Amino acid sequence: MGIVDTSPSEPDFASLLALVRTGKVVEAISIVEAIPDPMAASVAFIELSKQVYREFRDVSSMVALGNAGTQFALLKAASSENSADAEKFRNYARILAFNTAANCWPGWGDAGIDIKNDDLEAGLKLAVLCRDLVVELSLGHKAQGKSHWLIGALDLAMGQYAEALAELQLAKAEFQAVGESDSVLMSEGYSALALKAQPESRVSGGNELVRLLELLGNRGSKDAQFFAKQLITADRVLIPAQVGPSDV
Repeated sequence: MGIVDTSPSEPDFASLLALVRTGKVVEAISIVEAIPDPMAASVAFIELSKQVYREFRDVSSMVALGNAGTQFALLKAASSENSADAEKFRNYARILAFNTAANCWPGWGDAGIDIKNDDLEAGLKLAVLCRDLVVELSLGHKAQGKSHWLIGALDLAMGQYAEALAELQLAKAEFQAVGESDSVLMSEGYSALALKAQPESRVSGGNELVRLLELLGNRGSKDAQFFAKQLITADRVLIPAQVGPSDV
């Protein structure tokens, strides 16, 4: 799913997951925040959020953990007297923001996932935070491209097509700057989806999507194949729910 991975830390994740499963996510957050090593706590937020999504398909609890964890890491960054540590905390916040926002996007088509409007809105806020941290941390064009893509993908899912197209253009430009040609085509593919979702451009968007899927399919790289499958799934999951009868 394009999610950043991390290794488990020392906390008892089985106990924390049991709390989340019984609706005690606030208690689980408090336990993680109380971990003596704030670096370990930041990593624990990332890991716990990932496990809650994977094990329980619980988007609302994942969002609560994502919001709490990013704020925890950013507060620690702000209070740190060590610039290297502050940068690590901001990067942990970025990772958690990206992971949580990405899992708020329904276009993956994951089974058993129920994403509500509130989840989309929360995901979009975290995606914007991720983008801002990418810039602050000077992580480069590829990371900026991914962050713009994520904002655009969430805008697309929310029916905010003009905003989606603007973000996807920014993503394309960032990918072009570092020669990420597969990602350029992917960005264009999502722009085609945003056009296809609108009655006045449904036909042209659909035709453009077919063209881009063919280009990706002919490239042969793992990324290109993944992007093509991802676009096909997003088309199936997102577009039928947002357009009416064909505009013929």
